[in-house]
Amino acid sequence: MELHETLADLVRTHGRSILDDAAGFRGILDDVLDEDQASTGDINLLVDAVRFDALSALVGLIDGGADPGRAVEEAGSRLARDRGGDDLAAGSWATAVLGYAVGRVPEAHVLRYRSLRPPTSTFSRGSSLPPAGPPVGSPAWSPPAAPPTPPAPTAPPASPGPSGPAPPSYGYPAQPAPRKSRAGLWIAAAVALIVVVGAVITVVALAGGDDDGKKADKGSSDTPDVDVSADALNDRYGALATRVTEGSSDCAASGAGTGQSEAVECTIDGGELRLVTFDDEAAFTAARKTRLDYRAGTLTADEGATALYEFDPERGGSGPPVVYWDVQSSLQAALLTGSGGTDIDSLVDHFKETGPRVSEPTAPSDAVLRTFIEQHLDIADCTRERTFAAKETEVSSCKSGVKDIVVSVGRYATHEALVEKRKFYKGQHTSASTRGGGGPWRLGEGKREGDYWAYTDAGTATLYWDWDEPDCNCYAVAWQFDGKLKKLESWWVTSGK
Repeated sequence: MELHETLADLVRTHGRSILDDAAGFRGILDDVLDEDQASTGDINLLVDAVRFDALSALVGLIDGGADPGRAVEEAGSRLARDRGGDDLAAGSWATAVLGYAVGRVPEAHVLRYRSLRPPTSTFSRGSSLPPAGPPVGSPAWSPPAAPPTPPAPTAPPASPGPSGPAPPSYGYPAQPAPRKSRAGLWIAAAVALIVVVGAVITVVALAGGDDDGKKADKGSSDTPDVDVSADALNDRYGALATRVTEGSSDCAASGAGTGQSEAVECTIDGGELRLVTFDDEAAFTAARKTRLDYRAGTLTADEGATALYEFDPERGGSGPPVVYWDVQSSLQAALLTGSGGTDIDSLVDHFKETGPRVSEPTAPSDAVLRTFIEQHLDIADCTRERTFAAKETEVSSCKSGVKDIVVSVGRYATHEALVEKRKFYKGQHTSASTRGGGGPWRLGEGKREGDYWAYTDAGTATLYWDWDEPDCNCYAVAWQFDGKLKKLESWWVTSGK
């Protein structure tokens, strides 16, 4: 049985959860694989694919409508960058193997990228493979979905962001760990779980804390005595939503932080709601500024009088999903935080059920970005989505007006971040199998306006361009999935205004 078939069999037998923990996954591979099934290099690569969560990126692209082959390529490219190298074939192979194991990628893609990789037989299971080095930059953003659904864009790392993946531990042993029986592995895991649960119960008991105790603490002398009934809260926080406590229970006063006159916490299905009233505008503004970061996976709308912020960790970040919104006139904010397996979509659904006074942005908002978009596209055909790279302030998917060409546009917070993206596409152009135009673009024979790179690789035609306009830091990427580069470049020229 080949390596990818063995892994698929393991997932069918033990569940997809074996792909959630890199250390445990390595132990399983060392335990069950025969010596001739995989080299140490293969195992290290697959373990890194789990460590950097390549499967989530792959599945997200496919669920968004991307062709599995294109999704493998883009998620594999991201994995290669996260490993600190540029071996796209190796990254795509590992991503395809995980995708095949969970039934999302056809075997043909595994075999294709296996054939593109250099021989690995020189690295036996008894030798060590030098690590690729620490990851560089922030999480990469993903490619677009094929029409009719606008795509999720692909981007290079911009700069290290607060939500980037933690540097991996590259302490692979020079010799593989002694083999254990599969039964022994799972028994050991069960014993460890029992020990951990017992320790947790002991700590909680010693602390004298249970759920009831926590609720009692919220109402202790350290917190103000406030009315936390649903009617009272809906009335006091009516500036945030018409029914802010919709779907909530067990509301209780919480310890207010610095600059806060009141804080209330409620339980929701799969998470928590926190309501805050600030002492003054300075405290309110400081809290908003802290919350509205530009990690990968964010949707941010700061309108001055109101603000909305969403964070989806599945776009490359870490931590729980979050939905935050505030209203300046009332000096109040609400924060929904997911727990366990709660995803961002569940939190957004809850947010909408409260009847919020703040709306999600649906179109590009930055004025200079809108001017850039209108040079080739219709703003009405662009839809906002969450970002894919750190320091991106906003990203939108746009219809091109041509059936088989899809476009993503966005803006970075700094020019330096845009330059990093520019360098990435210049490098892709240099190494592509077929190259189109490259270098600066100009309006007629006028001054330089920005960079332009067009190329075809792995059957997909890609066209990148950006704008040097001050305070814009804008870019756009168009794709033609049938590899028709001339058609793509012709569209760009004829659509230009």
